[in-house]
Amino acid sequence: MASQPLLSVVVPFYGVADYFEECLESIRTQTYDNLQVILVDDESPDHCIDIAEKFAAMDSRFQVLRQANAGPGPARNTGIAHAEGDLLAFADGDDIVPRRAYEFMAASLRRTGSSIAMGNAMRFSRTSGVRQSWAHGRMCSKDATATHVLERPALTYDRMLWNKVYRREFFDEFQYQFPAIRYEDWPVVLKSHLDALTVDVLKAPVYYWRERESGDSITQQVFAYDNLLDRIISAEMIFDLVERQGSPAVRAMTQRHLLEVDMIAIAQAFAVVPDEDIDPLLGLSQRFMSRLDPPRPEESRFTRLQYHALIDGNVELLRSLARFRAEGGLAGGTVAHRLVLKPWKWRLDYPGRSLVSASIKNLYDLPVTALRLQTLVTSVHTEPDRFHFEIRAQIGHLEPDGSDVVSVSLVNGIHRIPLAISTFDTTDSFGHRSRVGVRFDVDLEQVRAIEDLVWPLRFEVSRTSAGVRRTGMLTGAGPGSPQYPMGTFFSPEQYVQPGLTTGNIYCLHRVAFPAVLEHVRPLSDGFELSGSICEPARRASVVVTRPDAEVTLPASVEQSEAGAYRFRARVDATDLLHGDQPDDPFLQSAIRAVVIRTEFGDTELSWPGYRGDAVLDVAGQDIRFTRSRFGMVKVALGPVLPTVRQIAVEGDVAVLTGPHHGLDVAGHLAWRRYLPGSDDHVDTPVEVTVGNDHFTARTALTSLIPEVDQPTQPGAPAADLTLFFRAPGYDTPVRIEPSAVTALPIERVVAGRGVVVTTIAGSNRVQVR
Repeated sequence: MASQPLLSVVVPFYGVADYFEECLESIRTQTYDNLQVILVDDESPDHCIDIAEKFAAMDSRFQVLRQANAGPGPARNTGIAHAEGDLLAFADGDDIVPRRAYEFMAASLRRTGSSIAMGNAMRFSRTSGVRQSWAHGRMCSKDATATHVLERPALTYDRMLWNKVYRREFFDEFQYQFPAIRYEDWPVVLKSHLDALTVDVLKAPVYYWRERESGDSITQQVFAYDNLLDRIISAEMIFDLVERQGSPAVRAMTQRHLLEVDMIAIAQAFAVVPDEDIDPLLGLSQRFMSRLDPPRPEESRFTRLQYHALIDGNVELLRSLARFRAEGGLAGGTVAHRLVLKPWKWRLDYPGRSLVSASIKNLYDLPVTALRLQTLVTSVHTEPDRFHFEIRAQIGHLEPDGSDVVSVSLVNGIHRIPLAISTFDTTDSFGHRSRVGVRFDVDLEQVRAIEDLVWPLRFEVSRTSAGVRRTGMLTGAGPGSPQYPMGTFFSPEQYVQPGLTTGNIYCLHRVAFPAVLEHVRPLSDGFELSGSICEPARRASVVVTRPDAEVTLPASVEQSEAGAYRFRARVDATDLLHGDQPDDPFLQSAIRAVVIRTEFGDTELSWPGYRGDAVLDVAGQDIRFTRSRFGMVKVALGPVLPTVRQIAVEGDVAVLTGPHHGLDVAGHLAWRRYLPGSDDHVDTPVEVTVGNDHFTARTALTSLIPEVDQPTQPGAPAADLTLFFRAPGYDTPVRIEPSAVTALPIERVVAGRGVVVTTIAGSNRVQVR
């Protein structure tokens, strides 16, 4: 578009051939199309250059530059020198840019006149799906135009370059250059925040940051001397910068971030450093620690121990602490034991207490106030008049035993109503089998008898362990049915739905006067919908909402003999697809909300009778009516894939059933397990039988137990497997419908091991403990 300023996007590349084409295609198909894309070959050892030249040959907006290997910083400088645009952006060759990202950020700059526009970022991988980037969730939690790091100190956590569009005149005014080191982003990013007139922050995701399947394990992190040296040089630039330009709040936030990320990385190097490199590593750590402020009292005791060990240069203590963390010693919060001679005191099982000075020995001691109740909803199953709950409840740092006492009460306003419970063995927070599981039911007939109900209804849990009693609200939702529970009617005008509310508290919510979808029937070219409305509506329409428009579909309304108001609508597939594009550039999918619009306003559409998605394949595009976590109707668009609709475990055999959508699943399904610190994997084939439109996959759970435990990171399961579809043109996890999720998790003890069939990020998982 001629009216758009030219945006130059600089993409350095080195060793990313497996992902490079996906990255470049995401840039090529941006809705902001007045682009100059500068691809800088940093002497990549693989065939990245062939991919780059292919894009340059088919799209004149792409150009390829070459340089001798010098690292990403100099490669970016090379690209900047050839950039012609009024705006400037950066991308890494293994990541993905959502199709409207540059449109959103450029439009924000045009509206506000800010120096920089930045947006949210998502982490993604095939097995973990798409999730919020920890680094960006806090600072991009809401839109903020024309702000500044001095106004929002949390922006100091913004270390990355690629989720931004810069005004080129601003970039040139301050003559930013990237140093020839690793970790080159943050010094430039933070200085640009401080130099900027104002900055726009967008809540919308503008960048997808790839996470390799090997994750962030200690073996993947590079603890070589040169890598740590570059990290410390980058940190020294940050120290200098905030001393010159930062406010006290910015300085404090920066110091905290350096402690949480960089100091931990330096301390963990002592887990693997060979003896001959100890002195150089100590020298580097002392150089860094001389600039780092002491941790605040609210920092974890283990982090404070590592801080003091680094300050003292205590190598033996540093090694023992680093290995303890690397081997998963912090998983579950670490066990604490009561002192025999001082029973009012508790001591954490951290290593090295005999090696520390008397002044910090107290970091091993835990005040009784730090022993807090930990709860998690692990399973929710629904009957017409009853909810069945399974939860995990334990006191943090304490190992449960058979003498523990547990109780659960339903909370109605200020009143507590005791519930009958039973306990059972399950996996506790330390990864052990212990009696921390609690079962209880909520009988809705008894709830109806309660006068003056105060919604939402909550649950209070109390546990006594080793003489310590703790009470608190039930919080948290584990994978599976706790996140996708079925609701049920409380009365003709009220619907009850379990789920989380403010403060991560698990409740029973009431939906008053719901609009209800009762039937969805796929047709050859669309869907037929019917349901009921509680209000006496005379006219209605089904509205599918999109980021930039609505699709409004007329519905008929009539009053039944029983007095209920019923609606019926026909949804044309072409109306749903026309002009829509995937929001998620990794999954190539979009999810749209559905409401009923009447003269009384818009009402979200509930689907209490949901038993599985209603699916239509239109020209290779999958259109499905599905449900959200809270039981609301959604329309999902995406590629056609085999789908699991039902899951059961018969004896020790997992049975997964679902539609294959005409895809050749026989011989092409496998449980995939990634190896620690690696993108390599092991696939276990699955026995598959195929019917006209469905498949059934059977797997003996014993076949998924590894001969040698291989957790991918500290505290992870001994084996974590994902069901993959492997066929020509496909190597992707099999999708799972909410109908299957509501049956999960399913836990079994098989061959003496705890095995859990569950779901994570919309995929089918088996975890072995």
